Amino acid sequence: MAGRAAFGRGWAATVARACTLAAAGGYVLAGVHPADVDENRHVLGAVLVLVVGNVGLLAGARAARPAELDDLRRAGLLLGAAGLAGTALFLARVDVGIGVGGMERVAVVPLFCWVSWAGLRVLRDCRPARLS
Repeated sequence: MAGRAAFGRGWAATVARACTLAAAGGYVLAGVHPADVDENRHVLGAVLVLVVGNVGLLAGARAARPAELDDLRRAGLLLGAAGLAGTALFLARVDVGIGVGGMERVAVVPLFCWVSWAGLRVLRDCRPARLS
């Protein structure tokens, strides 16, 4: 299975890839520019991760992909929904018992988890056959 198969094919896969790439840039931007040093660039990076990245997860859940990757589709749907809910609660400054910073983590971590899982799946499934 090729690495592109993890995202699938069609318009939803294209949106998912573009959003994930933009969110990756957002992780870098927010990390290189801490909020106490350059708040505007940090917020731009955070928006790319919190909003664009989680929308990308939902778009990826709509993408057509091989049946053996259906678990990635379901995970993308659940993680994207959790990430967007976390984003809404974080932006609204709602504390549900884990603090506002905890809600920020709920918004940020889903994309990182999905991309890590998808990458490991692709690496595992693309291993060269052993010669016996």
